[in-house]
Amino acid sequence: MSSDAEPLVRAGHLQEWVANLRAEHDPWRAAFFSALPVEVLRAIEQAARLDWLPVGYHVRFAELMLDAFGPVRSHDYYRRAFAAALRGPFFLPIVRTGVRLLGLTPASFLRWCGRGWEASYKHCGSLYGESVGPQRGLVVWSHLPPICTASDAWLDSAQGSAYAIFDLVEVSGVVRLDKSDRTSGTLRLEMEWTGRR
Repeated sequence: MSSDAEPLVRAGHLQEWVANLRAEHDPWRAAFFSALPVEVLRAIEQAARLDWLPVGYHVRFAELMLDAFGPVRSHDYYRRAFAAALRGPFFLPIVRTGVRLLGLTPASFLRWCGRGWEASYKHCGSLYGESVGPQRGLVVWSHLPPICTASDAWLDSAQGSAYAIFDLVEVSGVVRLDKSDRTSGTLRLEMEWTGRR
């Protein structure tokens, strides 16, 4: 990857985000949309689902989300939205293939979660997940672009999204976010889970 390649995200992710936020309650919904530049919303709405758009739009959404919803409500949103996305049209084929090959447990999810990242982001580094012990796992993003690592809101969204995995497989657990190596483009999530709820 060349260092000047623009980091990109699938338009479908942003379109789902817009649709999800339209279903949220005011005043949070109104606060988000009043802060979202009209030209950004127009670009997202006019794109085809599989088109690539600047990842800066994704980062901006996370920052606007934090401002409009606050940290607790944002975390809850990411948890609900990612769980729904895993059952939605973009990720469902990847999830079904992973389940067919490896089953549906947190550990098996970690083994194939990188495929979802590859399908969703371009020139945004890589994601690797692995089981590191009984009921423990690690997710590592490497070579994230500076536009992502500079945003606490964007980095923090990963933690809420990771809880969606626990919800999907119906286990309880905790996710610890480690941003200490962000300047090198690295983000880590440590995941621990218990048995079925």
